[in-house]
Amino acid sequence: WATAPMPGPDSSTPGLSLAGGSSLVIFASSERKPAAWKLIEFLSRPEQQVRFYGLTGDLPARLEAWDAPELRDDPIIGAFYDQLLHVAPTPKVPEWELIAARIIDQVEAVVRGNVSIDDALSELDRVVDGILEKRRWMQARLAEQRP
Repeated sequence: WATAPMPGPDSSTPGLSLAGGSSLVIFASSERKPAAWKLIEFLSRPEQQVRFYGLTGDLPARLEAWDAPELRDDPIIGAFYDQLLHVAPTPKVPEWELIAARIIDQVEAVVRGNVSIDDALSELDRVVDGILEKRRWMQARLAEQRP
């Protein structure tokens, strides 16, 4: 088996993928913010991300960590580095997880041969439009209330 970046607009450029993974956070109510910040700084160091990769297989988020030979010289995971250079943040709407689930549903239907790509995209457009309908209504009401 092998890996490859997401298909892009042409053969020389990977497509965009969504930045994912997990986040390191400090809760506002934390009573140990300085210690938590030190832990985050420690875990974010490239050498710690390489060590974490060795222990768990989780790929580093820091570009500097990818200079490590065990990452740089592995052709199977090289595609993940290429993709890391072509990411965009997830949309900043609370409904994103629901929308992402609906995308997965439609992709699965296409892969299984149950619907055509065009029909899946039409259905996805209809469903997402419905999901975002309340958000648009709320934003319109807020705009009306502004002086």
